[in-house]
Amino acid sequence: MKQKLQRFSLYFLCLQTGVTLGFNEKILAEVGKKISLPCGESRNGDNQDIQWNKDGKMFVRYNAQQAYNRQNTHNKAVPGSDRFNIQPGITNNLETTTVQLIDAGTFTCKKSGSEVKSVELIVFEVSAEPSNILLMSENLKLSVKSSPVMNFDVSWLKNGVKIADGPNVEVKNITIEQSGNYTCCIKIKDGAQTCFTKAISVKGFTTSPAIVYMSGKKPITLPFIFNFKVRDSPLQDDARAVEGTIKYLSSTVQTLTVTSGAACWPQKCQTKSDPKDLSASIRSPQSGLYRMEIVLKIGEREKKLQREVCVANITVSTSHNNIVSESNVTLLCGTNCIEKDGRLCWRHENKSYEICGPPGKGKLAKEMTIAPEMTGNWTCGVFIGEKRLASTNLTLELQQGFLSSPLFWLTVVVGAIVFLLIVIILTIMIARHRRVVCTTAAKTEHIIRILHYYGRVLYFVGLSIQ
Repeated sequence: MKQKLQRFSLYFLCLQTGVTLGFNEKILAEVGKKISLPCGESRNGDNQDIQWNKDGKMFVRYNAQQAYNRQNTHNKAVPGSDRFNIQPGITNNLETTTVQLIDAGTFTCKKSGSEVKSVELIVFEVSAEPSNILLMSENLKLSVKSSPVMNFDVSWLKNGVKIADGPNVEVKNITIEQSGNYTCCIKIKDGAQTCFTKAISVKGFTTSPAIVYMSGKKPITLPFIFNFKVRDSPLQDDARAVEGTIKYLSSTVQTLTVTSGAACWPQKCQTKSDPKDLSASIRSPQSGLYRMEIVLKIGEREKKLQREVCVANITVSTSHNNIVSESNVTLLCGTNCIEKDGRLCWRHENKSYEICGPPGKGKLAKEMTIAPEMTGNWTCGVFIGEKRLASTNLTLELQQGFLSSPLFWLTVVVGAIVFLLIVIILTIMIARHRRVVCTTAAKTEHIIRILHYYGRVLYFVGLSIQ
């Protein structure tokens, strides 16, 4: 009977212990966040003495009598407890707004006339290096550690999509498109799990067209758009511009003006525009590559960022200057820059003819036999699908035949006028000679000379007409 009683007592003790352990809670918290360790509701909301112990030692005590006498109600026993407060009344929870790694441990709540309740606090720290605000092209390192040190499974998600497993993850040469929420999901051995999110912001320039097409010598704009207000003076510890240049080949075209961290190009400093827009105007552009550079800084960290913009020029020509019907000519078109999916296309003004090259090729040559309907305006342009990005015109004209040439008819008219003048002059001369010559023989000889002279004149006129 005695042995049975001992067995029953041991069984009851184990059962009681099991129930107590079953009610122990695990709180998974993140450094710097607010936590509330539950104690349990008071009966009828009575104001009772409450004591929270940490790892078996008094941590914080709330004295109901002192509260009644409007005295200091909280006694703090150990370093770090000053960040904690007991919420008396209904909850009696132990709370802090900035939990730290050193706060991890087993907390026990004791209330007057109440049973003991234990809560295990596990604290995790998710860190981002060099910061949660980065400059474009920096390397981001994310890591997680716990207190107490323990084994746990970790997976990382970027905007809800899994990117890695393990306590550490690295993103090299980060871009502004990789800004977003990086979530660390933790699972410990007993099945408890939680997720913590780290917001990562990357400062730099956005994706802009890398090709700008020029038209003659008209000014162009080189796009340089940022995802923060680079033209305004920044707040402390925010990204700011330090210096910058625009270069063509090895020559500096423009130098950035920076005043108290607010940046602008000299020609646009007085222009009111989008504070994120640092595009530059080039008044006399040249075809080729322009390099845009800027140095950004956050605190003591700085990065030189650069992008290249190609100024493209479309040129057109034919393989012959004088074109006649049924002759073979080659239409030539070229550009020094073209998009990967862009195509050069020749199009006739009446859209009867269209000739396109392969995507990404900057030269297009088409040999054809010229017919009258092929004459007129031809346009060579850069197309992406049906969208025309830029174009240049070329006019084809057939060389005209001799009889239909304006020069021929001009020669005929001039010759006729000259002939008429000669006839008038000869008539006047004949009339004068009639009065001077008296004898018949003299008249006959004079007439022969005149006819001979007429003959020579008519001969030379005929040669000039031919």
